[in-house]
Amino acid sequence: MNKICLMPKTLDEINLNVDAIIIGYKNYNSLNVLELDINEIKNIRKKYNKELYISFNKLIHDNEINLVEEILCELSKLDFNGLLFDDLGVLQLVKEKDIDINLIWSNTHQVTNYSTINSYEKYGIKGAFISPDITLSEIIEIKENTNIKLFVPLFGKFEIFSSNRFLLTNYLKYINENKTNKTYYIENKDTKYPIYEDINGAHIINGNIINGLSEYIELLQKDIDYIIINSYDINNIELVVDSFNKVRDMYINNIADDKEIKLLEQQLTKDINKGFLYTETIYKVKSDVNER
Repeated sequence: MNKICLMPKTLDEINLNVDAIIIGYKNYNSLNVLELDINEIKNIRKKYNKELYISFNKLIHDNEINLVEEILCELSKLDFNGLLFDDLGVLQLVKEKDIDINLIWSNTHQVTNYSTINSYEKYGIKGAFISPDITLSEIIEIKENTNIKLFVPLFGKFEIFSSNRFLLTNYLKYINENKTNKTYYIENKDTKYPIYEDINGAHIINGNIINGLSEYIELLQKDIDYIIINSYDINNIELVVDSFNKVRDMYINNIADDKEIKLLEQQLTKDINKGFLYTETIYKVKSDVNER
């Protein structure tokens, strides 16, 4: 049965009515999500009876390998459900050192097809965090051709760009402005894209809230394992979680009503943005490039 997974930004949000949560491991996470150290994660595990996934998806530097191995061994002693990773060095360490951790492939923009996911499955991964850059039909195609657990981002603002460079700091230094704790944005036409920095560099977040509540029914019908709600910059997160629970209850009780779901969806965001759920990414080569 499908489970609702939350990427919380505060400890209080963990109390919401969700089946699973994703927490970032402090300084080793690149998702815009609550970050905790090992002791705080241990407390979370003791306090909450929810599935726990830990994001450990930053790119690893050579001088960090020994420390990463120590962290992975320490995490393997915890009772949690899976580790979201990006760097293949994490996969290699887990295999070489026989570390008992369920790995979830989580590369923001590359988890886009079942062929690559199936290749990773041969190396032992147990799940995949699907890219928010692909269509609903492509998500369903992946589900129909894979056996591992799929995590599908369906509501919220998700990262669209990250860099190991400290772009915000460098820009502010260039214009002789001191960095503050306020939220910074990159403006493009009518959209503002939040940008922030952490110890790993700069991160740019989608300026629009992806609202896929209506599509949740189809994903339930296709038996998608997890749908992801990201609470970053969401003011009504409790209402969002409640609405997804209502839709799932409708489906379970066979009383789903499209009009009622649309009304619920309209209450969640001012504008209904579907991200890439119905927009294919098409690459075009200009015929006149380098032509003489």
